[in-house]
Amino acid sequence: MHEYTEQTDTMKGTSILTFEPKRKSPHIAKVLESAKKDLEDAEFPGLAGKVFNPMRDSIFVPITEKTADIILAVADTIPLPYMDEIGALALSAPLFTMKAGYSLLIPHTQVDEEAKQDLDMNLGNAFKRNQKPKPILSSLMGVFGFVANSIIDIATLPINGKFGEWRDSTKKFLGYLVYSGVGEEILGSFADFNAFENLLIIGRTQAESNVIGGNSHRARTAMDALPVDELFFKAILIDATRFARFATAAYGVSMIDSADLLQVYGKHIKIKIVENASKDARIRKIQRYTNTKQIIDITKPGGSMELLGHFIAVDARKTQVAASASEKEKGVVVLAIRGTYTVSGLKADAAGYTIPFCNGYAHAGIAKRADSLWGKVEDDIVKALRNNPGYNLIITGHSLGAGAAALLSLKLNYKGFFKKIQGLEKVVIRCFAFAPPPVFIQSSNDEALVKAMNNAYAFIHENDCVPFLSISSIRNLAGTLDAVDNFEKGVLKSSPLMAAGLKPIPDELKQLICKDRLLPSVPNAHKLAIPAPFVMWMRKVADKDAADLPEYNVMFCRPQKENERMGINHLPILLDKDMISDHMNPQYEQALNSVLRQMISHSGGDGYVLSSN
Repeated sequence: MHEYTEQTDTMKGTSILTFEPKRKSPHIAKVLESAKKDLEDAEFPGLAGKVFNPMRDSIFVPITEKTADIILAVADTIPLPYMDEIGALALSAPLFTMKAGYSLLIPHTQVDEEAKQDLDMNLGNAFKRNQKPKPILSSLMGVFGFVANSIIDIATLPINGKFGEWRDSTKKFLGYLVYSGVGEEILGSFADFNAFENLLIIGRTQAESNVIGGNSHRARTAMDALPVDELFFKAILIDATRFARFATAAYGVSMIDSADLLQVYGKHIKIKIVENASKDARIRKIQRYTNTKQIIDITKPGGSMELLGHFIAVDARKTQVAASASEKEKGVVVLAIRGTYTVSGLKADAAGYTIPFCNGYAHAGIAKRADSLWGKVEDDIVKALRNNPGYNLIITGHSLGAGAAALLSLKLNYKGFFKKIQGLEKVVIRCFAFAPPPVFIQSSNDEALVKAMNNAYAFIHENDCVPFLSISSIRNLAGTLDAVDNFEKGVLKSSPLMAAGLKPIPDELKQLICKDRLLPSVPNAHKLAIPAPFVMWMRKVADKDAADLPEYNVMFCRPQKENERMGINHLPILLDKDMISDHMNPQYEQALNSVLRQMISHSGGDGYVLSSN
């Protein structure tokens, strides 16, 4: 039996009839619905909140819904008088006790009013020098976020049907390793008994050759002249410092807290922290951190094999990078894509074999997820651009998110996506990629592809390893490991002493380690590059500048080989103790702000170098 209800279609202004099952136990249904609503609204502060709140949305609420359905189905089949009223009373007592305890014991803040005040506050007035940066706690907060999201990712497998995605992805990746022979090649080198000490020897040798002022990795790929004029470079930096905050915010509250603790501006943001991860609270925190008021869409915590975490924002502030003076007056729609922050993200990174993409080849795992993401966000972005005439599109991200952003902006520009949509023909697509992995290589000279990459701005921080990770570079490292292992180190096998720094590394071995290797060709393992006209590589040149903050400069580097001159995609993976910590997005924000301070104030330098580093 069903009962009909009349509802109004708000889009058309007409009334429509809908029907839904008539419950035999409406009182129980009401209690259960109220309990679910209370659970959705529950927010815990502090560390407990960072664990409970995201798990509430992805695990506890879905389980509550399924449990409610079972209770109602059972109640509807029991033919006892007043079953509905008695059952509702029995359920209400414990639920009321839990709600009362939550209300009395958990401290709450007026987050809505707080968020409104913070959004109306001038960003410059939100800072006050009163605390020292906390880099260790900052790193731990980032790690905590990864762990929490991974727990959600794994725990939701039986609920959201991700298990099949994991199985299929794993089968494809393992199949490629076996088919191509890459698996045997890599595992044979890394599974060696001496692999660890050989890695340390390689790392020591690389460190000696990577000192600032010498023939460093960065200097070997440096351009001889500025690829853009100084004013345009300054405009890139101003926008990059702005959109790096969007890339950080795409990770969620833990990474925002990590950046706050590091204090990338050298100042502490004097606002109360909304310490939870419910959807509304996450949106408020993103709004504060990015200084925007309109968030259109945001994904839940946790991961998906097919859909990358992201959010879409509308930012009315003008950009500095522009093709004309009039364009600077426009606002932007921003698509911020999350990097690797879950186990699903790691599996996307690992699917590094190549597939055809835009008259070239791309990283399979990232390209497929970039396409899936666009299928999800296309309608929302088109609608936002129509609602804001004259606005352009910014696609940004960090790490895996940067790789997806670079591929997505490349494809949309190459295919002329917006030129086919009436009213949006003049929309300009730009990409700001922080710590992008190598994800694309052209199969032939294509001027349209070169033009499609012109609006991509890529950044590397210090010894970050991710911009050098590819099937090709890992094979290269495996070959170097074999060469070190086969090198005659003396009768007493002194490799442990070399690894520990207690014995010098022979020059012959150093030359062997630094030697460029020609690898045998294998299918679907192209030497991928960062799809941008140049890469801005930031390194720290002083512990303190005039503002008592670390000082960095930028060197403009070739993404790939040009006229027999080395590109970044020909560099080996740099084995450095900081290669993971240098990858963290708050570190990128700190370096960008240092370079921008120099460009604005001309204190300490110009913010960039050309022929030396």
